[in-house]
Amino acid sequence: MANRRKKINLSKKLLVSSAIAGIIGGTAVTLFPTQAGYIQTVQAKKKKPHYSSIINISRFSENNDCLLKYDVTTKTLHIKEGANSNTLGRTPIYRAVYDAKKHISKRNMFKPTDIEHISIDSQIKLPRNSSLLFGRLYKLQDISGLDKVDTGDVDSFEKLFYKDKSLQSLDLSSWDISSIGYAGASEMFSGAKSLTQINLTNWDDIPDTDMLSGLDTTKVKIIGFDDED
Repeated sequence: MANRRKKINLSKKLLVSSAIAGIIGGTAVTLFPTQAGYIQTVQAKKKKPHYSSIINISRFSENNDCLLKYDVTTKTLHIKEGANSNTLGRTPIYRAVYDAKKHISKRNMFKPTDIEHISIDSQIKLPRNSSLLFGRLYKLQDISGLDKVDTGDVDSFEKLFYKDKSLQSLDLSSWDISSIGYAGASEMFSGAKSLTQINLTNWDDIPDTDMLSGLDTTKVKIIGFDDED
């Protein structure tokens, strides 16, 4: 009789252990309680994976002092000054995203084409060589806060908005171009085929004659630059 009781108790323990394992694994488990006439099926709920809505790519831009955070829900890359400085890194945004893919969890993976908006949220300073900095963001539609950008030390805007195929308008009238050298703005808007308006007021003194190369100027209203009126 004692041996039989031991076997029954052992069976109960195995049953409970199996039930716990099944619940943890997210499977349906049928429990057989000791009270006669009761059979209960417990459907375990699987834990939903956690996906962060904010992806920080700040450290993937070379010599970057700014905060670069992508909001998954709004598809917006926010840029603002860091704790000690406001200089944006030299690495083009699209390249910083690709570099981040090598280190960020796959759950937080995203591509340059996921960026549809850029919001410059505080005063920032562009690096001396800013070529291709905002280029190759094929789905980028707009950039807000361009009036907060300090460009006084920049000597190259080459291909700055290169192949931003969805970008619709730009107001660069507040930018300082005094340090831009010859050929320092070549193909600045090349391939940005959705642009309908660019405000280049105060850009008449720029020495680069190839700045508008690659841009269909018949489809774009250019304000202030080489205005014959």
